[in-house]
Amino acid sequence: MQKDKSLRGKAAVVTGARQGLGKIFARALAAAGAEVFLMARNVPALEEAAAEIQAETGAVCHVVPIDILDEGSVERAAAHVKETAGRLDILVNNAALGRGAAPLQDTSLEEWNATIGTNLTGTFLCMKHFGRIMIAQRSGKVINMTSLAARAVLKGACTGAYDCSKAAVGCLTRCMAAEWAQYGIQVNSISPGFFLTDINKRFLADTPGFYESSCAGVPLGRWGAPEELAPLLLFLASGASDYVTGADFNMDGGYTLW
Repeated sequence: MQKDKSLRGKAAVVTGARQGLGKIFARALAAAGAEVFLMARNVPALEEAAAEIQAETGAVCHVVPIDILDEGSVERAAAHVKETAGRLDILVNNAALGRGAAPLQDTSLEEWNATIGTNLTGTFLCMKHFGRIMIAQRSGKVINMTSLAARAVLKGACTGAYDCSKAAVGCLTRCMAAEWAQYGIQVNSISPGFFLTDINKRFLADTPGFYESSCAGVPLGRWGAPEELAPLLLFLASGASDYVTGADFNMDGGYTLW
């Protein structure tokens, strides 16, 4: 029998949900019927995103401020979800700090710590506190965001801290998939390649020729549209993936084939 891919009656958390992939993920989950908690530090932007998604989908959307580097903030956000929804079925760890531009020898300790802290420690803290809800109910789906950069060094890019942080998130995903399987929790990750997010569009506008040169390394010959990630996210968030855990889904147009 085919598993139901609907998310009706499910509660979902998306961090970094005010824009970009986080907002797209929140919209997709809401459209599938989930009650979505949009989380980030920028509350006005979150409120705007939540109102837009709620108007489009009719789903219940909540705005929850969170600083994923502040354990108290994460703990309070988790308590709010438990108090409001009574459960948590889906956790999307999307919040992240982007790539730096300095060579390693010129990277400050502050920049290194900020990148590792946000991308790895922030994911750990969210898994720790939101995961406790899932452990108590003995079910849940955790979807972490890794990156093409976790397995392939981008030519000409100085992204050591970012690459290391995303590779570590992949390792954390596998570790927790093994540890939490006993609780009926599936933990997987998505590794996007080049996608035309708003941030990347601005980067391309400031970097003439990069799009064309980067496409030469992508067998499919183009960058992905952010919306193309949504069906994969929904698969991992739904009952269709109940026998999938510890997997990293590489979505890069074939970049890592060469």
